[in-house]
Amino acid sequence: MGPRMGWPWQELIWDGLLLAVVTIHLFLTPFTKVEESFNLQACHDALLHGTNLREWDHLQFPGAVPRTFLGSIVVSALVFPVRLLLGIPSSSSSLLRLVRFMLGFLSVAAFARLRRAVALEFGLQASRALAVITFIQFHLPFYMSRTLPNVFALQLATLAHAHLVAGSGYRCLVLLGLAAAVFRCDLLVLIAPVGLLLLWQRRVDFFKAAAATALAALLGAVASVSVDSVLWQRWLWPEFEVLWFNTAENKSSDWGTLPPLWYFYSALPKALLGAAPLLLLAVIVEPRARQLVLVPLTFVALYSFLPHKELRFIFPALPLLNAVAATAVARALRWKGLWRSLAVLGLIGLALSTLLVTATMTVASFLNYPGGVALTGLQVMECNSSQPLAIHIGNLAAISGVSRFLQDRQDWQYSKEENLAPQALATKGFDRLLSEFPEVPGYECIAVVEGFQRMRLQAKWPPVGALVAPQVYVLSKSEAGRTIACSDEMHPKWSASLRPDFQFLHSWSPSCP
Repeated sequence: MGPRMGWPWQELIWDGLLLAVVTIHLFLTPFTKVEESFNLQACHDALLHGTNLREWDHLQFPGAVPRTFLGSIVVSALVFPVRLLLGIPSSSSSLLRLVRFMLGFLSVAAFARLRRAVALEFGLQASRALAVITFIQFHLPFYMSRTLPNVFALQLATLAHAHLVAGSGYRCLVLLGLAAAVFRCDLLVLIAPVGLLLLWQRRVDFFKAAAATALAALLGAVASVSVDSVLWQRWLWPEFEVLWFNTAENKSSDWGTLPPLWYFYSALPKALLGAAPLLLLAVIVEPRARQLVLVPLTFVALYSFLPHKELRFIFPALPLLNAVAATAVARALRWKGLWRSLAVLGLIGLALSTLLVTATMTVASFLNYPGGVALTGLQVMECNSSQPLAIHIGNLAAISGVSRFLQDRQDWQYSKEENLAPQALATKGFDRLLSEFPEVPGYECIAVVEGFQRMRLQAKWPPVGALVAPQVYVLSKSEAGRTIACSDEMHPKWSASLRPDFQFLHSWSPSCP
């Protein structure tokens, strides 16, 4: 495909397949974890409360460090007219899915731009291989619709990678500078290897590149300070505070540390799956990919110096690593005779093994949101009751799926008051509890909500199954003052089935609409 040729409309099918996979993950696991809560609650508050800042969630639960609202505002602005058109209620799981779908659509759109750049530079076969490699993996499709700051940064980083592949060095650096200032300051670590590669290839002038990057970062900082200072109700630049928190104060280590090489021996193999061995093949058989692969690997190596590590921190490296792996696929499929036959067999084996691991991870994630299951189940159980209730959402439930989008009953009061022991809960007057404690004085057990514990081998099909265990307990205040603890043998067990909506638990009331 030459650089002046148009983009065949048929190629949109490949992007549509990725969007379909992202959407499947979204519907299988609509609930969210605590890391996603800030941007998700911000989308909810922007759509529901607008300029009434007193009702916004972040003023009551600010989190360890402030984050920017810019990404959430953009997503909410795109969702708002669609919500009006479809008539979706303000607090509902349907609106939650719409918000996540819009974010996933933006992620796939950025990925489509990278695919086009790969097609122009390496050919259509490499571009299609990139699509297949990505949508059979677990992590990128699963997280593309999740409201993490890392995902907003991933979108701009993916666009930057597209310009890097296409040779538009200044545009690449501008996007990275903007993303670093607004969404993830750690993208400064990515700017360094990108800038060095562009200078080595003589695609940019040092002073012009530095000026363009700095100007983009400055404009991003001004936009962030202007908007976020209003919403946080104090002057601040969120990403500067995050940078100070993680580097000068090194407080991120309070959340745990991992060995220096963890990204290389654990995180990258888990994220790339079958694409990992293709990287080595690409370095051997595709000369143009050798310099390109140094950018994400250097980024990961530099990031490894920070003691606190999470896979989501290296999301910006994954699209470019997949692109490099795709060039190896395209090159191998051009081989002749026996070598081509062996290459096809090897690629099929890698694809099947990747799909197997992806399926296993999907099952694990599907069962990993007991808080969301508990709140949704309680609301279904009480759907025919007009009695206003006071609900307490315990710590474990709050971080494993509960969000304001799930608070469907406007006549109920929902509390997330933290760190309440059983004796303290008993004195607060709540009608229902979503608790990590199986027994609270004066409360009777309604149900036991199970969640994912680990995968295990089993002597039946499929040979690998998920082991679940009780995690959240649904308790009701006893009118007689009795205390009935939750028991696996005596009480219904709630866990996700293949229909994650208001009717997806078989133990729930069949009379509910």
